[in-house]
Amino acid sequence: MKKRQILTLTLMLALSVCLALCPAAHAASTEYQTVYSAELTTLNHFKTNLTINLTMAYDTNDGLIEFDRFGLIQPSLAVSWDVSEDRRTYTFHLRRGVKWYTCEGREYAEVKAQDFVTGANYLLSKKNASAIASTMYNNVTGARDYYEGKTEDFSTVGVKALDDYTVQYTFIKAIPYALRLLSFPVFYPLNAKFLEECGEDFGTSNDTMLYNGAYIWKVQEPEYQRVLEKNPNYWNRDAISIERIVYKYNKEATANGPQLFLNGEIMHLALPATIMDDWMNDPEKKKLIHPANTTSVSYFFSFNFEPTYDEEYAPKDWLEAANNLNFRKSFFHGFDRMAAMMSLAPYDYQQRVLETFTCQGWMQYGGTDFTMMGSLKKYTEGHSFNPDLALEYKAKAMKDLEGKVTFPIKVLMPYNTSNVDMVNMVQVVEQQMEKLLGTDYIDIILMPFPPTGYIKASRSSGRYSFGRNGWGPDFVDPLSSFDPVLWTALDKQWGRISKAREYLLPDGTGRFEAMAMEADKEIRDLGKRYELFAEAEAFLLDNALVVPFHCSGGGYEASYIDPFSGFTGQFGESGSRKLKGAKLLDKPMGMEEYEAAKAKYIRERDEARRNSKYE
Repeated sequence: MKKRQILTLTLMLALSVCLALCPAAHAASTEYQTVYSAELTTLNHFKTNLTINLTMAYDTNDGLIEFDRFGLIQPSLAVSWDVSEDRRTYTFHLRRGVKWYTCEGREYAEVKAQDFVTGANYLLSKKNASAIASTMYNNVTGARDYYEGKTEDFSTVGVKALDDYTVQYTFIKAIPYALRLLSFPVFYPLNAKFLEECGEDFGTSNDTMLYNGAYIWKVQEPEYQRVLEKNPNYWNRDAISIERIVYKYNKEATANGPQLFLNGEIMHLALPATIMDDWMNDPEKKKLIHPANTTSVSYFFSFNFEPTYDEEYAPKDWLEAANNLNFRKSFFHGFDRMAAMMSLAPYDYQQRVLETFTCQGWMQYGGTDFTMMGSLKKYTEGHSFNPDLALEYKAKAMKDLEGKVTFPIKVLMPYNTSNVDMVNMVQVVEQQMEKLLGTDYIDIILMPFPPTGYIKASRSSGRYSFGRNGWGPDFVDPLSSFDPVLWTALDKQWGRISKAREYLLPDGTGRFEAMAMEADKEIRDLGKRYELFAEAEAFLLDNALVVPFHCSGGGYEASYIDPFSGFTGQFGESGSRKLKGAKLLDKPMGMEEYEAAKAKYIRERDEARRNSKYE
């Protein structure tokens, strides 16, 4: 009897441990549950550029084309298309029988070519205050003049409905990434009758939107829940396995996430760095997690070539030093990105460190990654951190700058006070670089900024010397990844490298700018285009105009979602996956299962790339 009691107690204890550490089962579930902590600023995908808002648009509405689970172009509302000889005009033949539905699931109208014209007209009407209208008016003929009010005749804009099922776009110039550009929600259709019925309320709630995609937004109860349900009449419904998506409001969603996952209340958890040690060292919890993909967003340190901070930090000395190639190279080779990354991601820092400005994995041609092309290859395969080389450049810089500046050079490094990981990281960088290069040479001064308006107060205003910045391209092309270092794009809001001496040609134009623009002229030979852009990026690195650091994403996650299912954006596994097309598992995928599934996915992806007729 005693033995039986002991055995019973032992089993009960084991069960209680499992209940405490193992998430509730979701066997054969077709409902995905998650939480959110803030309401969306708008449902209107014609007005917003925020990823959190656009995510809902991708799951509830379709555009002309989309991307499969490998990130490869697939027909969506368009079943086929023709491209003109000059590659400026794209004519799309629409899928027939696709319907618009209300939030109640009531059929409203058929999706027709005129809906794409209506969407473009709405986007380009300044009164609608779209934050992303530039995506269209920078590329489509006549769009800028209409947007700026130089004409009221929309027929001058290069978006035409040739008949009910044929829509045509004409671009300002040939754009090799045109199809990818057209995947953005700004190019989605819009029903004119429904827009008129809603008036100014359009896009303010789930019942002031129509849906033609995989899911219909059935319920919106602010600060309580959002519910999306599978569209039973969706043209590609067989590809959709999750029947219902439930978002529950939780003000402390981030902090409470780990326990909510263990309780079975949510089905996906990105593990914050603060709990990594606990989960990695717990045998049961460790079984629940696997690596998360890195993304196409790169982080790098910028030298500021137009400092606007107070005289007490000697901005003139900084500017003189920053314009010295040897000084910049002492930083380029003196920055130990591995040590800095360990403070941000102690378990996968090696996978996230970057030696190039552009992240690996999201852009390839002919089986070769962009970062392995041309002169970039030497950086990708090498290690820029080199203490001996850094000290050599320090000695040269001190000789060059003697009598021109007062040493040590004050280096103002900004950080966001609410970001604990960033606070730790800048302290590591300060200690590591000052120890290596010496406090006789540099004095790194950490400058705190509050979280609200951090970017505007530090980077955009020029109140820093050397700081970490990040950028993610909008579309798969090197040109988009270079926006922060092109004065014709966003350079004036970033490090202002267009003002660096090595950046300039004798006539005052930008050397890097000229290389990038020359590369952009190559529109037919994609391999040559990428090679030219690779040389332009190598110029940035050769001249230490930026200091690469790491890519975003990575880390670890616990999830009931098969990480290799789900439609993607154009960046494939280097971007975020959609719930559209995702598959639910009966238990979270662990490390060993993940590695096997990843190897299988890569084999299938590479085969799909070789056979794709749209890439």
